[in-house]
Amino acid sequence: MTAASPRSLGEMLDDAAERHPERAAIVFHEARVTYRQLREQVDAFSRGLLALGLGPGDHVVVWMPNRVEWAVANLAVAKIGAVTVTCNSRYKAFEVEYLLRQSDARALVMVDRFAAASLDYLPILREVCPDVMWQADRRLFSAKFPELRHVIVLGDEHDPGCVAWADVVRRGERVPPGELAAIRVKVDDPAAMLYTSGTTGAPKGCLLSHGNFWYKCRVFSEVHGWTDEDRCLVPVPYFHIFGAMGGVAVNCLNGSTQVLMDVFTPEEAMRLIQAERVTLFSGVPTMFITVLNHPNFKQYDHASLRTGTIGAAPVPVEMMTRILDARDGLGMDATVVYGLTEATGGTHFTRLGDPLGKRVATVGRTTPELEDRIVDPVTGRVLGPGEEGEVCVKGPTLMLGYYKDPEATAAKIRDGWLHTGDMGIKDAEGYLRITGRVTDMIIVGGFNTYPAEIENFYLRHAKILDVSIVGVPDPVMGEVVMAFVIPKAGETLTAADVVAFAQGKIANFKVPKRVEIVSEFPLTGSGKVQKFKQKAWAVETYGLKSPA
Repeated sequence: MTAASPRSLGEMLDDAAERHPERAAIVFHEARVTYRQLREQVDAFSRGLLALGLGPGDHVVVWMPNRVEWAVANLAVAKIGAVTVTCNSRYKAFEVEYLLRQSDARALVMVDRFAAASLDYLPILREVCPDVMWQADRRLFSAKFPELRHVIVLGDEHDPGCVAWADVVRRGERVPPGELAAIRVKVDDPAAMLYTSGTTGAPKGCLLSHGNFWYKCRVFSEVHGWTDEDRCLVPVPYFHIFGAMGGVAVNCLNGSTQVLMDVFTPEEAMRLIQAERVTLFSGVPTMFITVLNHPNFKQYDHASLRTGTIGAAPVPVEMMTRILDARDGLGMDATVVYGLTEATGGTHFTRLGDPLGKRVATVGRTTPELEDRIVDPVTGRVLGPGEEGEVCVKGPTLMLGYYKDPEATAAKIRDGWLHTGDMGIKDAEGYLRITGRVTDMIIVGGFNTYPAEIENFYLRHAKILDVSIVGVPDPVMGEVVMAFVIPKAGETLTAADVVAFAQGKIANFKVPKRVEIVSEFPLTGSGKVQKFKQKAWAVETYGLKSPA
């Protein structure tokens, strides 16, 4: 049973440790950390942070891949009333500098290297903040980052201006346990700041409260019938809302076990499912596709799998069929989720037992704590079933706001309704189908055109691996459709082939007027296509201009 009233992240951990002290909280490589041990590690690191002078309201960046210490740092920061600022484990100097500066980070907690991905973090840190190489008092004073005071490094190597993780724990031994216990964290206090992916420009920091996480974890658990006996594979990164909520927080709420991966490979995922008797497997479609198509798939036992959720991209019907199939697939009652960071993740889920059609044609319906509605993006008029408009949601999981950006916050949340920026249609049962992005909408000679529809059409082409549709300026039509196309490996494709495939099959105004064959798309850290960069490239390359 989970708590019936909202709890802070620290309280969720403490509750789990009281109920199940010797149950494994995290299984990671050879480590098995019980809830008792996790709480002890968290409290020790919390006291260390207090010894450094950190406390309520401070922003602490966590920059490392999935590992036990990520969860420890996150929960320790939460316990002292500070805010975890998540940092993509693949970030390089430009992105790290932006995040440290924009977040007003007081401390950075990092690992020296990410061996599995051949990433050395210290050279990146030295490039971003050279002060760490010569300041020997382990307390930073950087003109570049005036708020930054501490860089805490986990690993064998660190610079003079940094402090070792173990040293932080030792310093914490001088802080009385009562000092930590005296800190009162309210559920409305900010717990984490996660950055949006930057599909339309610079990433924005979404401030999420402890209560946001509690409500979302509660609903996520109810949708999937989650219990303290479940064992959850976590292949998604902690720095993403999918991992932050669906890894650390939800397992603490339920007192269940998470089986953690730092790098996803399909065979290792299958090995862990079999060896650890995993009952819940959640991830993005690519993960499921690579597992199902792996040549050794039949050699592993997946019978322990019960459910899980698939998010971040549409789910092909063939894939969902095999996921549900107990004989030739995974045999798990998987749900599909739709959501966004600004709403602490999932706002819509299909349900256990839903028919195949609902799982592949829709992203489900809202959860009990949320309301949703479809509105005309121009007039704001509320639309009915079967009418296409912008998806809006309202409820206790909406973010506190964008950090230092009240204008963007006011534009995103109006009269209590969060405007997702996604276009969709609800059916009579409340199930939602996403049709595109409001900002991606292309107006061709007065006709509203949605890229997702054209992209889905082209994905049926035998030689096309992926396609991205954008609108580009046209002196006559205002905008026309342009396609960026990635061919499948070994296939040859021309622009003329792409145009010919659509002619006579979709409306003429939807047929691409420009086509670019490419090998990759510009992507955000979480894998979303940055269409604004594609559009900007086309405008500059071809000298495109809108009507005068």
